[in-house]
Amino acid sequence: MNYDDYKIGRIVKIQEGHITVEVTEQNLIDKLIIDSIYRDFLVTINGLLYCYLPNGKKAIARINQINDKKSSYNEDIFINKQKNYIVEAVLIGVYDDYEESFQRGINLFPIIGSEVYSVNNKLKSKVLRSKYKYELSIGISVFNDDNIVYANPDILFGKHLGIFGNTGSGKTCTLVSIIQGLKKRLKKGETDITNISPKIIIFDTNDEYEKAFSDGIFKIKIYNNTDLKLPHFKLNDSEYIKFFNASEGIQLPTLRNALLRLREKRIFSIEDILEEIEVQLNKIAGQDNNYKRQLRNWLAPLYNRIYSILDNDILKEILVCDKDIVEEIMNDDSEITLIKAELDKNELDIVMFLFAKILYSYCIESRDTNKLKNIVLILEEAHRYINDKEANDYKLGYYYIERLAREGRKYGISLIISSQRPSELSETVISQCNSFIIHKITNKKDIEIMNKILDISSHNFINLLPNIEKQHALVMGEAFNHSDIVQIFPANPLPRSGDPNVIDSWKVNEQNEYLDEIKERDYFKEEQVALDANLDRGKDY
Repeated sequence: MNYDDYKIGRIVKIQEGHITVEVTEQNLIDKLIIDSIYRDFLVTINGLLYCYLPNGKKAIARINQINDKKSSYNEDIFINKQKNYIVEAVLIGVYDDYEESFQRGINLFPIIGSEVYSVNNKLKSKVLRSKYKYELSIGISVFNDDNIVYANPDILFGKHLGIFGNTGSGKTCTLVSIIQGLKKRLKKGETDITNISPKIIIFDTNDEYEKAFSDGIFKIKIYNNTDLKLPHFKLNDSEYIKFFNASEGIQLPTLRNALLRLREKRIFSIEDILEEIEVQLNKIAGQDNNYKRQLRNWLAPLYNRIYSILDNDILKEILVCDKDIVEEIMNDDSEITLIKAELDKNELDIVMFLFAKILYSYCIESRDTNKLKNIVLILEEAHRYINDKEANDYKLGYYYIERLAREGRKYGISLIISSQRPSELSETVISQCNSFIIHKITNKKDIEIMNKILDISSHNFINLLPNIEKQHALVMGEAFNHSDIVQIFPANPLPRSGDPNVIDSWKVNEQNEYLDEIKERDYFKEEQVALDANLDRGKDY
């Protein structure tokens, strides 16, 4: 034990990753220590404790409850009796003094009766900041404003990330902040890393992101709806069957035979498919007009699906044969690609299906080339096209996003899923996320989903989710060394996602002044000053 550690008590119960500690040092339970080692109460909610394991390493635990053991007894409240406290804590990992490293998770448990000590700031800084090869600072811990919270960028951008929260809670600003951090706050040890060129594709369904990357730090390219070009002929037969919703019986074999003929041309249009189906129909029916009418009736749903696509001017423009937006994006040197996908649900369903399929195929084919970068695909308002409740109606995009979630990572495709309704998302997609940034959530069903995905060391945060302040979030998962409530560093420039200023916009005589004020306003000016001060203090860590 270090001479400056404070003994708190002893373990009286161990159960399912939790320990119960009886506080034996009653004089320390409410003591505030202010010196070079401690700057806090020794025992406080979300504070850290440690005890020794049989192998000599330290088991680190986070406090989630502090109880007065006598509170359940009927005693005279006017009689001053000795306090007797019980502390409940969850084991979060193991610290090795020799290697000076912290490892999340625990597979060796302490012994009943082991003494428990408070974690001083020196140890806390080592526990809360793991030794990643690269580190990306994302914000300041709410519970200890001397601690900057870091993420492992190889995990954050290399595996799948979920960003959830109510509308207006700060999801878009958080997403922009961590992307901007790649150029502004990425470190290797004490060295700033700026010579990186990421490959990030953002499906911007609300036209929010262009303003956030207008400062020229990133090479950016923007595609509008009219720029989207997705060659459908890259689908295989089973995907065409799903695309046209062809049923068993006459529809499926007719479509297969039509595609078999068209594959000889390699490049073909939707109109070509329709014409070839007609050729196949005539071949089957011959001169029998009655049979031909019967076949048309059986093929009617397939015809209707094709006509619904051809009658949509937007889709007709997107499903061309002469260009491929995915290949163009992958061969371009832009670091951020914004796709302004302001489409209705049916259009977006088809676009996501084709885009994800073509991207997936491109990455498989290019897997062994040195030119292929890891790709981050950001799906904003993801509940619009990977919605469990609407899976039967809008199942195309749903199908391929699920496939990317399951298999994309091994081909260098990572997903960032942003949504205000996690309870409506595909459970498969959520289950494949390794890390989470969770903003304020008030909907009961959404909270239930969050409770399922929270790891054991984070369950004590579940009751805090409805009350988290704007631009604050719970961070947890593999990319973070520990779970914590964090004040996220503000984005600069901001995305176009601020709260409405309704009354100002209604002032008849002050409209021009209002518009000028909106352009110049810095919503996070005070927070930025405070965070900069904390960032300077945190450099010592």
